[in-house]
Amino acid sequence: MRNTTEYPGQNVRTGPRQQQPRAHSKPVKKALFITCTEATLSPAGLTRIGPDRLFELRNLGNIIPKSGANIISSDMAAIQYALHDHNLRDIIVCGHSGCTAVSFLLDRSNTSLPLAVKRWLSTANSQAACQKAAGAGTRKVLSRPQVDTAARAHLAVQVANLLQYPTVTRSRKSGGLRLHAWFYNELGQVESLPTQDYLESIA
Repeated sequence: MRNTTEYPGQNVRTGPRQQQPRAHSKPVKKALFITCTEATLSPAGLTRIGPDRLFELRNLGNIIPKSGANIISSDMAAIQYALHDHNLRDIIVCGHSGCTAVSFLLDRSNTSLPLAVKRWLSTANSQAACQKAAGAGTRKVLSRPQVDTAARAHLAVQVANLLQYPTVTRSRKSGGLRLHAWFYNELGQVESLPTQDYLESIA
């Protein structure tokens, strides 16, 4: 897995500190950055894109509800609103180390969660993938690396969910939209998830 990821017109350096972006002759179009509510990162800082060109969406677990899901979701509305902007060129879905939402998905015995949280996590459609990735059936207490492995699997499923949006499919086929799956690890480094990881999630 690569530990360095590049964004159009930017140069992102892995590690706690980020480099200044290199000069670029072409203007950067708009982007949508989807990440977790508790992620300790700055979308604008990582991408070096101004607030006038960056849509930001945060929710518990950087979850992307499937298109057409029978729910009333401000998250789905925000995604579709950004997709409606003809200047949107990139979508970044960013998971993170130590994600509490993923920990909840791994703990089948957790009965203390509020009902709204349980229902929201169910829209991720990633519980089975998380538990398989972490080997959750083999031990009750999982290590940080196991949880983070599950978080990467969860991230892949969320990008796969995004690929079910008709507008995303059409725009990708025409070359007008690019998807990026990033993982912000415990060292403050940005990892770029290989494309095949999330494509295989919908195979």
